Amino acid sequence: METDQRQNSTAKSVTVIDTDIVKLNQSDFAIASHYLATAFSQDPLMGNFLPEDEGAKQTALKQLSQALLNYAQIYNQIYTTADYPKGVAIWLPPDASRITLPQLWQIAASGLITLPFYMRWNRIVDFVSFISMGIQLHEKFSPEPHWYLAMLGVSPEYQGQGIGGKLIQPVLQAADRTKTPCYLETSTAAAVRFYQRHGFEIVDQRLFANREYWAMKRNPQG
Repeated sequence: METDQRQNSTAKSVTVIDTDIVKLNQSDFAIASHYLATAFSQDPLMGNFLPEDEGAKQTALKQLSQALLNYAQIYNQIYTTADYPKGVAIWLPPDASRITLPQLWQIAASGLITLPFYMRWNRIVDFVSFISMGIQLHEKFSPEPHWYLAMLGVSPEYQGQGIGGKLIQPVLQAADRTKTPCYLETSTAAAVRFYQRHGFEIVDQRLFANREYWAMKRNPQG
């Protein structure tokens, strides 16, 4: 009961700063997963694990996006643009770091446990190692309650319009009001510069499969 009350309180504290940014409806998950898959199709690190066939690659990315959306919907912290889902930001609130039986069930029901089967068969072990590394970094650099940006993507045709920055603002403002840090990982230098403009700092940088990988954290501001 305590967890549920704190989760609801966190959700209510989020104030949308722009009327163009709203919570994503479940009915829009299909188009949102399509946009996220398109946005991440050129990700250098994910590409190391994805099938070479373009159709199979998009299927894998859609499965990943859909599974994250399915899992995150219980926290109601998924943001998009009001007129049409031009981009999506999937956040997990501080309470999500507590593993409970309902969460374990949600992980299974969301499809997250099936993700390795959509990757290259000869790189499933590497993919599992990558996930394990991410979990270890996450626990090391953000052991306290924090917001986690699980995924942020803007459809390529709408990139460069400031949509990505708007999508993360509701939670960044909530984090500042409640003095809560934010955490994320990324694998492109352009994304690193983008997040730095929004207050994130690099806490770890390394190579995995000869691709760069960054862990970033944003302490409360203001």
